[in-house]
Amino acid sequence: MKRIYLPILAILGFTQVNAQEFDTNDALRIGTPQLNGTARFNAMGGAFGALGGDVSSLQINPAGSALFNYNNFSITGTVQIQKNKSEYLRSLSEATESKFDLPSFGAVFVIDSKNEDQSLNKVTIGLGYHTNARFNDRRFSSGVSKQSVTNYFLDHANYGFNSGSVPLNLVQTMNNESIGDLYDYLNSISNGFSAQQAMLAYQGYLINDVNNDYVLNGSGNTFYHENETYTTGFNNQLTGNIAFDFDKKLYLGANLNLHFVDFLTSSAIYEENISATDGYKQLVFNNSTYTYGSGFSFNLGGIYKATEEFRIGASYQSPTWMSLQDEFSQNLQTNILENGKSTVYDINPNLVTLYNKYNVRNPGSFTGSLAYVFGTQGLVSFDYTRKDYSALEYGKGSQEFSPVNEYYNSMLQATNEYRIGGEYRLDHVSLRAGFRHVDSPYKDKVVMGDLKSYSAGIGYSFGVARLDLGYMLWKQDVQHNIISSGMTNAAQIQSNNHHITLTYSASF
Repeated sequence: MKRIYLPILAILGFTQVNAQEFDTNDALRIGTPQLNGTARFNAMGGAFGALGGDVSSLQINPAGSALFNYNNFSITGTVQIQKNKSEYLRSLSEATESKFDLPSFGAVFVIDSKNEDQSLNKVTIGLGYHTNARFNDRRFSSGVSKQSVTNYFLDHANYGFNSGSVPLNLVQTMNNESIGDLYDYLNSISNGFSAQQAMLAYQGYLINDVNNDYVLNGSGNTFYHENETYTTGFNNQLTGNIAFDFDKKLYLGANLNLHFVDFLTSSAIYEENISATDGYKQLVFNNSTYTYGSGFSFNLGGIYKATEEFRIGASYQSPTWMSLQDEFSQNLQTNILENGKSTVYDINPNLVTLYNKYNVRNPGSFTGSLAYVFGTQGLVSFDYTRKDYSALEYGKGSQEFSPVNEYYNSMLQATNEYRIGGEYRLDHVSLRAGFRHVDSPYKDKVVMGDLKSYSAGIGYSFGVARLDLGYMLWKQDVQHNIISSGMTNAAQIQSNNHHITLTYSASF
């Protein structure tokens, strides 16, 4: 087979290609917002759809800025602590990750009407930057299984090339051809990803070719596993807002949002073939995916004061249209026994693959809200949000993404989200509490359970300025597969996330 290499493709070690393997959880990770607002917003469970008067309330209902009577500025700092408990084949493990962040800051400017006879009382213009989601997630699992990670490589080798086995000439290097050269070449062919996985395993002597089929080099039925997966990064949003106050009774607003996504996911899998006497003994398989891109969305909303105390809110969050790109790298180390001698093989292409850009459309949502304000003593509020995750879509109209979109359509569902918040005021001190419940986007709650969040906080008013402190705990159980195929064993992760938030805000 003739191979033509274009040197320009290897500039800085990058190769741009089309084919890749998608992690179906990535789009959910990007499209599922967290509560990352001011301390007051977080402490009250984010139930601000009918309240307004807080920079973070614009996330829920853009009409909320029209409730400000004065120009306002706020900045927020958060300490996030995550503890993941893993159960894998009855073995328990734990991983902890912590991070300091500035998830929210913004300002609202109030322009009062000069004409007291017109119904338009004021116009507000807001600008905010907040974190939709912070991806700080570390998971560690270990245990003994009857299933081997090598099944992943065997599946790709035997069934990944047009439902058949990968040709032998695609896993063997030619004269003066390095592993990196071969890996680079396989990027350019159809079914190239499966051929790359087969090549790594073949070059690492994990698998052998027997009669146009691939088999494990050696035998075994008991395997010890360790898997560590680490994700870091963010989904941030820049929001421009405009809102209108009509007769201090009807408030209407709109947002235009720019989204910025940047996160890295790294995984390391260690496996030991405990019963091995010859052939494959150990492997370490490392994968790293860096995803980045941008997008846009918009919000529309309104708040109506039915009475001075009772408020009704409604808002629409449009779909988010994202353009993303992935950079991917991987390597494999193996330990092979032959005639009692151990040999280590390091199969490292030393290549970062730059995949072609692709589009993701995350679904929109509708929110209905109610609030009751007890004068200067306090308030209670309630929000309900409906979002259909089965409408999540990769590459609209592209046949390349049909299997991924069919997976989302069959596996995901519409979710209901409930947020309840309350505040009680004692002179300059405000006491707050909140609760949030979000249905799992998966029909099968074993894959991902419902999210529950509990929060509380305190604030102190200095007159024109205010200092708020909030605490939030949210919990969710998820299933974690240590590798994408070849194994049915999965770890059950119990995730506990603690957020401690401090906000300074001032009117001017």
